[in-house]
Amino acid sequence: FLFLVFYLVMIYSDYTGYPFPTAPPVDPFAKIKVDDCGKTKGCFRYGKPGCNAETCDYFLSYRRIGADVEFELSADTDGWVAVGFSSDKKMGGDDVMACVHDDNGRVRIQHFYNVGQWAKEIQRNPARDEEGVFENNRVTCRFKRPVYVPREETIVDLHLSWYYLFAWGPAIQG
Repeated sequence: FLFLVFYLVMIYSDYTGYPFPTAPPVDPFAKIKVDDCGKTKGCFRYGKPGCNAETCDYFLSYRRIGADVEFELSADTDGWVAVGFSSDKKMGGDDVMACVHDDNGRVRIQHFYNVGQWAKEIQRNPARDEEGVFENNRVTCRFKRPVYVPREETIVDLHLSWYYLFAWGPAIQG
């Protein structure tokens, strides 16, 4: 009986001394596909002509996936990149989604509401399926948020028409 237990331990340890295989590595952030722009998603690029998500000063893509809109943002910054939804062409009273490179090296998706010229973080965050990366002095992220939301001042329904506000920049002390 003792021999059988030892034999089973050797089989399951793969002769390396570890009783179970290690977990596979986490998939890296999938690059943003700019070839899909104008085909399966809308895109906005700011920078040199012909730039892409890795070379534009600012890049945004968006596409509808069922009841959600998937956003991809990228900017040449070590701080944050954001998109806002405004009823006019001015800052103030706007729903803002930002990808923020935090002090721990992670990229987090945060929700803000512009109060005048200031962005106030809103704890209710409509983002899901969030992922982000900071590489080569660029903040890049991807997230989804629902098209339809209950009427609320700080979160807009994306099925309505809005002006986009594009912004990015450095972060000081978070």
